[in-house]
Amino acid sequence: MYAYLSARRSQAADLDADLNPESYYISEGTYQSRRISLFKHESLILRQLGFQLHVSLPYTLCINYLQALEIFAAADKAHAEAVARRAFAYLNTALLSPQLLYLTHQPPALAVAAIYLAAKDEKVKLPEEEWWEVFDCEREELGFLVVGMLSLENFAQEEKKKWSDRSAPFNLHDVERELSTIYDKAGGA
Repeated sequence: MYAYLSARRSQAADLDADLNPESYYISEGTYQSRRISLFKHESLILRQLGFQLHVSLPYTLCINYLQALEIFAAADKAHAEAVARRAFAYLNTALLSPQLLYLTHQPPALAVAAIYLAAKDEKVKLPEEEWWEVFDCEREELGFLVVGMLSLENFAQEEKKKWSDRSAPFNLHDVERELSTIYDKAGGA
């Protein structure tokens, strides 16, 4: 895939044209050496993390919360599925958030915010009481997460404009050049 993307990048002027398969073909030996290198780097990362790989994600909590709120029982089946699908979409887009929502907030709060937005989008009525407190989420945190999840669309549009006339950094040299450009724009601070 990396070879294909590299070949596609070198042909950036005409993205609609088909690539010649020979331009991104790699030999079996190259494949094996890159694979071994990948395994080596993965083991270094695992060692640095102390093999602590437990991750808590909000997806199962989201389904449990929707069931607890009786969304699947109260709404018709199409609306309930739409709320669940939309909530998962909000959780997926939150992974791309520049506010790093998955790193700064607990999974229950992320699930609550996704449900809140999804129910609002699909016009499904939630309980009148402050239901989010039952799921360990305060009003301020819910508000911040809602704004963060909604702001991603504007962020994506700005990034699209920013990168429309140039290609994204693809290798170490390109990343270093981009970082030095950002550093220079910031005044070398």
